[in-house]
Amino acid sequence: MGLLNDTNLKSLIGKVPHNALVTTKWLEQQGFSRQLLSKYTKNNWLKKLTNGVFVKIGDEPSINGAIYALQKQLDLSIHIGGITALNEYYNKMHNIPFNRKQQFFGYRGEKLPKWFITLYGENSELNRTTFLPRDIGYKEQSYDKFSIKIPSLERSVLEMLYLVPAKVTLNEAYQVIETLSLVKPKEFQMLLEKCSSIKVKRLFLYMAEKVNYNWFNRLDLTKIDLGKGVREITKGGKHNKKYNIIIGDIEEI
Repeated sequence: MGLLNDTNLKSLIGKVPHNALVTTKWLEQQGFSRQLLSKYTKNNWLKKLTNGVFVKIGDEPSINGAIYALQKQLDLSIHIGGITALNEYYNKMHNIPFNRKQQFFGYRGEKLPKWFITLYGENSELNRTTFLPRDIGYKEQSYDKFSIKIPSLERSVLEMLYLVPAKVTLNEAYQVIETLSLVKPKEFQMLLEKCSSIKVKRLFLYMAEKVNYNWFNRLDLTKIDLGKGVREITKGGKHNKKYNIIIGDIEEI
């Protein structure tokens, strides 16, 4: 039985992509006990990074390998998003404050495992929200031998606006909007129709109209529910009648 388990584990971990993390929970779901995993660690088949997660011997753990484990092994929607995604995946933000944590987004009720917090929590912040559905507005990003789910440019923009002004300043957000000369209007249309945050929708349309790219005119505003009542974006700002928001002055670049 021990030989069979050894053979099965070698076959299993052989299927795990290079540099991807392997969670204890996933290995247990495949039929391997903690006692067996301890044995495999002592035999230098697996390296234990911290309680709950391993890496194959010779592999180098990375944040992307950890995200792979979250998404592919634990079936979580957690991903790098918002202004962090715009900077890392789309090169849309250069002057990131040195003390700003990486912004992660997940669906309400999801949480980062203890092992992730131990390894990467000092520089990570999870925003749990349902303002956008968990199954739209993504694409696959390849790394070495594996891929992870990342938000589209358009979803990243709306995630960024969700954090204005608490974690992203009004000017930072607008400077990103100013760079969006090439976007997919159909993607924005779909996301805006599904978005449940009135603040995000109004703020996006206000900024996009202000920048006045051609793609803005391809949006069908009649299909986007902008709700009722005023929304205060920044305290002490001016009232914009069209989008019914209280907003401060924006510095254009």
